[in-house]
Amino acid sequence: QKSLSRDSWPYVQWTNDEKFAFLLATNEIRVYPGLFPQKTETRFVEKIRIPGISSMSFPSQSKGSGSGKILFTSFIPKDKNKPSRAALYEYPSSKPASNAGYPALVSKSLFQAEEMKVHWSPKGDAALIALQSTVDTSGQSYYGSTSLYLMSPQLSDTIAVPLPQEGPVLDVAWMPNADKPPCFAVIAGRMPALASMHNGNDGKATFLFGNRHQNTVMTFWDKNKEKQIPPANPVTAACTVGYGWSPDSRMMFVSTTSPRMNVDNGVHIYRYNGDKVNNLPWDNTNYLPDRLLQACFLPAPPDTYPDRPQSPTLKDLGKGPDASSAGTSQGGAAAAAPKPASRYIPPSARNRAERGGSSLADRMRAEKEGKMLGAQKVVEKPKIVGATGKVVVGMAPAGAQGKSKTAQRREKQKQKKQEEAARKELEEKLLAEQKASETAAAERVDPEKRARKLKKTLKQIEDLKKKDPSSLNEDQKKKIETEQEVLDELSKLGI
Repeated sequence: QKSLSRDSWPYVQWTNDEKFAFLLATNEIRVYPGLFPQKTETRFVEKIRIPGISSMSFPSQSKGSGSGKILFTSFIPKDKNKPSRAALYEYPSSKPASNAGYPALVSKSLFQAEEMKVHWSPKGDAALIALQSTVDTSGQSYYGSTSLYLMSPQLSDTIAVPLPQEGPVLDVAWMPNADKPPCFAVIAGRMPALASMHNGNDGKATFLFGNRHQNTVMTFWDKNKEKQIPPANPVTAACTVGYGWSPDSRMMFVSTTSPRMNVDNGVHIYRYNGDKVNNLPWDNTNYLPDRLLQACFLPAPPDTYPDRPQSPTLKDLGKGPDASSAGTSQGGAAAAAPKPASRYIPPSARNRAERGGSSLADRMRAEKEGKMLGAQKVVEKPKIVGATGKVVVGMAPAGAQGKSKTAQRREKQKQKKQEEAARKELEEKLLAEQKASETAAAERVDPEKRARKLKKTLKQIEDLKKKDPSSLNEDQKKKIETEQEVLDELSKLGI
């Protein structure tokens, strides 16, 4: 390579089993064997021709496509009238190569894509392709736009991951456990962004975490139960730069590192339920004024730690301060102490502690002071009846105020007719004023010009009269009816 590009780095990538090394070259990928039987220089064993390729990606952990083959992706930036292209391949390919290049399993072309970022599944048999552009054509984002697609040998075509909210894709992560059904989480959309869980086979959303402003507040969720783990106290982590989970999924750390932050460098460790761990031999002051560059847990193979459920709390075990509300646990813990017995209070006299007692004297005193619960002043409503004391069904009682429904309906109809008559009168008045203004404007026009216009109108009328009357529309018929008016006006001009 004559020049190195950040987007194309690294130029050499190894397979997971280190059997092959792939070198990115101009318009091709060169395949080298992982074993060198001779000490002499080893040449590449095969060329994978992909015209215009700028970057490639191989999974770090791979079980291949199920047939012992190696999967990899490539990205070709747009050139003149050709769109950008992201594609998924397998090596060696079961299809013969053509003049167009190495055959792809699935591909996706976009004119706006300028960069590609690949997120491989834990098994290495599927890839999430994030195609990014620096310019948002809709003008809604200053940071460009992002599209997310799912590629897999089991799919006949590329699947666009349906996001629950429009906007840029901020982060994508697969569930690291390869023994469980594949799934991945996506954070997308404009602030406040929306986090969602998706099926790793078809990309469909299966769970929504909700959208909220969480700049420094963390929430923890149980993937097996698909529920949020309620923390004892709100978990805040200001100035967080990096984070990571322990291999057993029981601990999480957040770090403040340089060069993003040059002050307050250090690490804070939390349990999976948000409780902060303070009993570790860790002193953040050891890194002041020196700078902490990176922090991470020591990794372990995937099968080292089993997937355990949440540990029971003191409340669940019946040993904490809230054990009395939890009752008897499944482990045989003692039941909560019963409440002391009190004197019997009848149902009608309960919930009257605020009224000073339930005895007859207390009730009479409360009634005298006007504090009886629900006591109201009773007002007798006047009864309107007819002369005989009875009212016929459907008729208004004698002496009742207001009008009957029939009278009200007639009054509304009369009012409506009056409004329509007033509206018609106003329309006729406006039409008469308009005609008067048109006549005055016609008088101010040059007589010769007006005569030429009228003669032109007469000629149009003559042409319309020669046509079949059934073929004329309403406007043409009205124009023929104005022939006499045009002749009268032309005679008045005397030209």
